Amino acid sequence: MDFPKFGLGHFGKFKFLLVIVYLYVLYLLLLGLIGSTSSEAYDPPEVTSASTEKDRAVIMAEGVTHAIEQELDAFFGWLPNDLLFVPNIIDNVTSYQRGVIYATRPASDIIAKTVSRYGKNDTIDKRLVDATSRDFAYSDDVWGFWFVYDCESKYRAGIKEWREWAKSVGTTAKNAGIYNVKSDDVYLILKYCNSMLEYALGNLNKDDIGHFESDNIIYFAKGICAVVENVLRSIVACDYSVMERGGRENIDAALKRLSMIREFNPLYVTAGGDEVGDAMLPNHVAAMARHVDVTANRINDMMQSMEK
Repeated sequence: MDFPKFGLGHFGKFKFLLVIVYLYVLYLLLLGLIGSTSSEAYDPPEVTSASTEKDRAVIMAEGVTHAIEQELDAFFGWLPNDLLFVPNIIDNVTSYQRGVIYATRPASDIIAKTVSRYGKNDTIDKRLVDATSRDFAYSDDVWGFWFVYDCESKYRAGIKEWREWAKSVGTTAKNAGIYNVKSDDVYLILKYCNSMLEYALGNLNKDDIGHFESDNIIYFAKGICAVVENVLRSIVACDYSVMERGGRENIDAALKRLSMIREFNPLYVTAGGDEVGDAMLPNHVAAMARHVDVTANRINDMMQSMEK
């Protein structure tokens, strides 16, 4: 009987395969260790009486784009469109990034419709239309090459459109942008913040969240809240009426909770041990929901104060 012979060529191929597997496992471990869901909040510069409309426009543009640019510039970049099965394994960061783009899309839409024109019947700046309806609208998992656009390049294009609009405000250029914020605009931006928080809270309050699904829900909510915090910080910096009419106490409390949400990063996420919530294991979902709920209530109080 002749037995199969394994020469050095077969061993070399097997060794090569082991090296590939080793490198991939190392890559995943690095992703888990280095990947972060606790990005830095946008800290807008102080706005004074000497600040121009362009200065304010730059702040609002950064509020919209700050969170998503941080994720694009992260060590491993945008993960939901990674081809190496990372979205199915390193799910915390991918869930966070999906939350970021989910909240960035309506932020771009509502702020483009409010701060960048004088009246409701005025035309919205084409750059912001493109950013909202063409660039940020791309699905978060689109991968492309050469002439085929991927979501990362489109998101960067959206960021560029926002910055070009902001830089053009107050200039004599033919396509100079407009910056104009009224009380109604502030109210609509706060309403956006509230609606995003309510959506995140609805996900956190689902009755059927499984133990292994809880981390995805939490980090998706964190991604949403990261954008909300940046937008809120921007509008507070640009418009004094938010502080005067909405109440400093409400703003401080909302930003404090949003800071807690940003820093919320348990070593291992657990959803408690039972529906009642009195099990030995902590219920991180309920803890996150509490932070989001308090923030939403504070912003709702601000909106009610501005209605008076």
